[in-house]
Amino acid sequence: MQDRSDLSPGLLQQALGVGYQPLYLPNCAAAGVALLLRRDDTLPGGNKFYKLYFNLEAARAAGCDTLVSLGGAHSNHLHALALVAKQQGLKLRVLVRGYASMAETPTLNDLQAVGASIEYVGHSAYRELCQTRQVSTQPNEYFLPEGGANALGERGASYMGWAVRERFASGVDDVVMAVGTGSTLAGVTQGLGGCAQALGVSVLKGAAGDSLYRNGRGQQPGWKMLWGFCGKGYGRPLSAAMLAFWQEFEYNNNVLIDPVYTLKMLWAVNQLAGLGYWRRGAKVVAIHTGGVQGRRAFRQQPNTTINTTTARCAV
Repeated sequence: MQDRSDLSPGLLQQALGVGYQPLYLPNCAAAGVALLLRRDDTLPGGNKFYKLYFNLEAARAAGCDTLVSLGGAHSNHLHALALVAKQQGLKLRVLVRGYASMAETPTLNDLQAVGASIEYVGHSAYRELCQTRQVSTQPNEYFLPEGGANALGERGASYMGWAVRERFASGVDDVVMAVGTGSTLAGVTQGLGGCAQALGVSVLKGAAGDSLYRNGRGQQPGWKMLWGFCGKGYGRPLSAAMLAFWQEFEYNNNVLIDPVYTLKMLWAVNQLAGLGYWRRGAKVVAIHTGGVQGRRAFRQQPNTTINTTTARCAV
C-alpha cells in the first residue's frame, strides 16, 4: 500500500471532495443498516476519471498525441475518453465491438462529435484483442485496455478507497461497487488498506464472468466478489421487479443511476440486507461509479419525475 506522501495531491483532493448521500433502501431501513452513496458520478466520467488520470500522465510523458482504446457501442470508458480528448486537445482512435452496419448509439454519436476515428471489430476478434491486448499502435499513440483496466487505472481507482478511509477511518463495514473488468475493485481495495472490506457486485453472468479475476475464487484478503445479481445479464432487459426497483430508488432518493452497473449494485445491496447479510447498526458505503450516459439508449426507462436532462451525458 502506498504511503500518503506518495499520493498525487491534486487527485487526492478531488477524491476527498466527493460527497456522500444517505440512501433509503427498504430492506436496509428494516435491517438497521446505514447506507451512504459516494457520489463519484459527479466527476466527469465517474470512476473513469480516476482510472484515466495516471494513464494520461503516462501518455503525455511518452509524447503521445493520440489515445487508442476499445469498448462497446455504449461504453462508459470510451465516452470518458471522448471527454478527455475534447478537454485536452488529444486525438482519439477507438475499436468498437460490432459492425459498421449496426444502429448508431448516443455514445458513438458523442465520439464522432469530437472527431474520434472509429474502427469496428467483429465479436471473436474483439475478444482476442481484449485477452491479448495486442493492438497495433503508432509511436504517437498511447493504448489503454478496455475499461482502463491496467496498473495505472488501478492506481487511480485506489484514490476512492483512500478517500473513504480518510473520511470514515474504520467506521465502515463494507464499501460496495459494481464490477466489470475488476480494476476499480482492485484499486479501491488497495486504497482502503484493510480499514473496510471492498465488496464487488459482478454485472456479468456466470461465476467468473469476464473480469480480471478469472480463477473463480470469490474472496481474497480485503475484497469479496459476489455474483447472481446481474439479472438476465450484462446490458440485458430488466425483469419487472428490477425495473420497479429502479423507479422506486430514483423516486425515493432523487438520484439518477444507470441500469447496467449501479442499478445492479444497489439491487444487490437491498437483497443482501433483506437476507441479513449485515448486522444491525452496520454502515455501508456504496459507490456510484457514474455511467448515466449509457441509459440514454436503454429501451426500458423508469417512470420517475427526475429531470434526466441533468445527467452528465454531454461531451
